[in-house]
Amino acid sequence: MAEELIRDPLLGEQRLSEPVLLAVLNSAPLQRLKGIHQAGASYLVRAGRDTTRYEHSLGVMLLIRRLGGGLEEQLAGLLHDVSHTAFSHVADYLFACYGEDYHEQHLRQVIERSGLSALLRSLGLDLGRILAFERWPLLEQPTPELCADRVDYTLRDLWHAGYLTHAEVESFLQALRVREGRIVVAGREAAIWFVRQYVRLVTDLFMHPLEMFADYQLARALRLALDEGLLREADLFLEDAELLTRLRHSAHPAIARCLSLLQPGLEVVEVSADQPFDIYARVKPRMVDPLVLLEDGRLVRCSALDGDLAALQQVVLHKAKRGSYLRLRS
Repeated sequence: MAEELIRDPLLGEQRLSEPVLLAVLNSAPLQRLKGIHQAGASYLVRAGRDTTRYEHSLGVMLLIRRLGGGLEEQLAGLLHDVSHTAFSHVADYLFACYGEDYHEQHLRQVIERSGLSALLRSLGLDLGRILAFERWPLLEQPTPELCADRVDYTLRDLWHAGYLTHAEVESFLQALRVREGRIVVAGREAAIWFVRQYVRLVTDLFMHPLEMFADYQLARALRLALDEGLLREADLFLEDAELLTRLRHSAHPAIARCLSLLQPGLEVVEVSADQPFDIYARVKPRMVDPLVLLEDGRLVRCSALDGDLAALQQVVLHKAKRGSYLRLRS
């Protein structure tokens, strides 16, 4: 049986032999994700924000595999982000999708159009079953639960940004357990550590003024291009570099002004609502409150073990819902 050695920068090496996993990994839609940055426009203005959707999708699959998930759930992990547009969630800000679900609305269509559906059928698999993510509790869970998607993007984004070491990531992964189909954390210390890292992810990365400004500034350029007929909505499904090139070649003065700001050295400050601002930005409110497996076998919420941390998350949630007023530093 043919095998392929898969190398993931965070989770290490893994030999895959399942033909369908290898076929999907090497398919054009999955390979396209190598050109889609997970953090949107952030990589243009801030170092360490160069994670790709391919890397994340592979990581989710490998984590599901590590936790004992079956072949179909692993495939669901590979496919869950395949419909992301260029620059990921920038499309959500462009279309005011505050649930950040634009890509989910197009998932089935993108897969059908790409030929992946026919590929899966040829291998005896049902696309509808695989894409019924409610069937796969390791892959997806509503907040505040842990799931492979949430765990991977937290650890991966923070690691790429220099906040975590490989040793810290591996130590936490070793604390993960599966109980009644759900991911739980063995031990109070590991659970509280992860929640603190999640708060850091949201505050220092997702809600950082520089990152929000870059995403909304790019969304503004895309809105101009769509309104002027310089781009079609279908063009959003290009890779980042190609879409950016098309914007730059549009020769539209207002678009050029938007893009001119998206470079290292950009300085942005957050101001109050009653002050002059350049951009009002909102991101999806996010929190986690994992189940913790105690030594006596009981499962309790992390918030029951650290009330201060739970209160901190509520502050972050409130700020995300309120939005941020951003201004270029003069």
